[in-house]
Amino acid sequence: MADQVKRLHLGCALKTPKGWINLNGSWNAWLAKYPIVHKFLKLLHVLPESQLDITWSPYILIHDVRKPIPFQDNSLSAIYASHLLEHLYLEEAKHLLKECFRTLQPGGVLRMVVPDLRAIVLEYMGEKPFGDSSEGMEAISRADRLNERLRLRKPEPPSGKIFYRIYTALKDFRSHKQMYDADSLIMYFKLSGFINVYEMQLHNSRIEEIEKIEEAGRVLNGEGICIEGIKPDFE
Repeated sequence: MADQVKRLHLGCALKTPKGWINLNGSWNAWLAKYPIVHKFLKLLHVLPESQLDITWSPYILIHDVRKPIPFQDNSLSAIYASHLLEHLYLEEAKHLLKECFRTLQPGGVLRMVVPDLRAIVLEYMGEKPFGDSSEGMEAISRADRLNERLRLRKPEPPSGKIFYRIYTALKDFRSHKQMYDADSLIMYFKLSGFINVYEMQLHNSRIEEIEKIEEAGRVLNGEGICIEGIKPDFE
């Protein structure tokens, strides 16, 4: 598969377009490969039904992005990730960026979408709410909305069966660990070795057919920023 498909989608979740190697480390993605185990856990009510009822593709490559990307040096033409990097601690995020640099071919493109810290702060300072904020905003204080946007932790402690609570505590991947504005993420791209690093608009990319993988709802109306860089050609 890696010989045929050169584009990698990190943290794909339910977005698994053809023409990409779609990678995710979620237990949901793992369970999709083992329907009997999935059914058994559902019968036992070990995991929340709201999660077990979501249909995941069984063709996802299972991998923890905090570990080295399972591809050879200079083997990928493009890497894309949307709303993934903020779930990593900064040192983990920097390591992932270096792994992206290692596995991309010279001239390869890295494109990442993250929540826009600048838009979040401006909203807190009194700017017009963005995204899905219009309904019910009057009942939410600016501080509460800021915390909701940052998603450092959920407002309630982990619940459910003991197995799921232990898993949630150990994995701790749903919360945000590091937030970025365009300038900070551009800086980290450049520190990892990328050149021609720019903030890009929705579907404006050096990756062909980016519209097949990039979702407007994760970018427009302040929801996210797109940063894109190139691995230099050393030859």
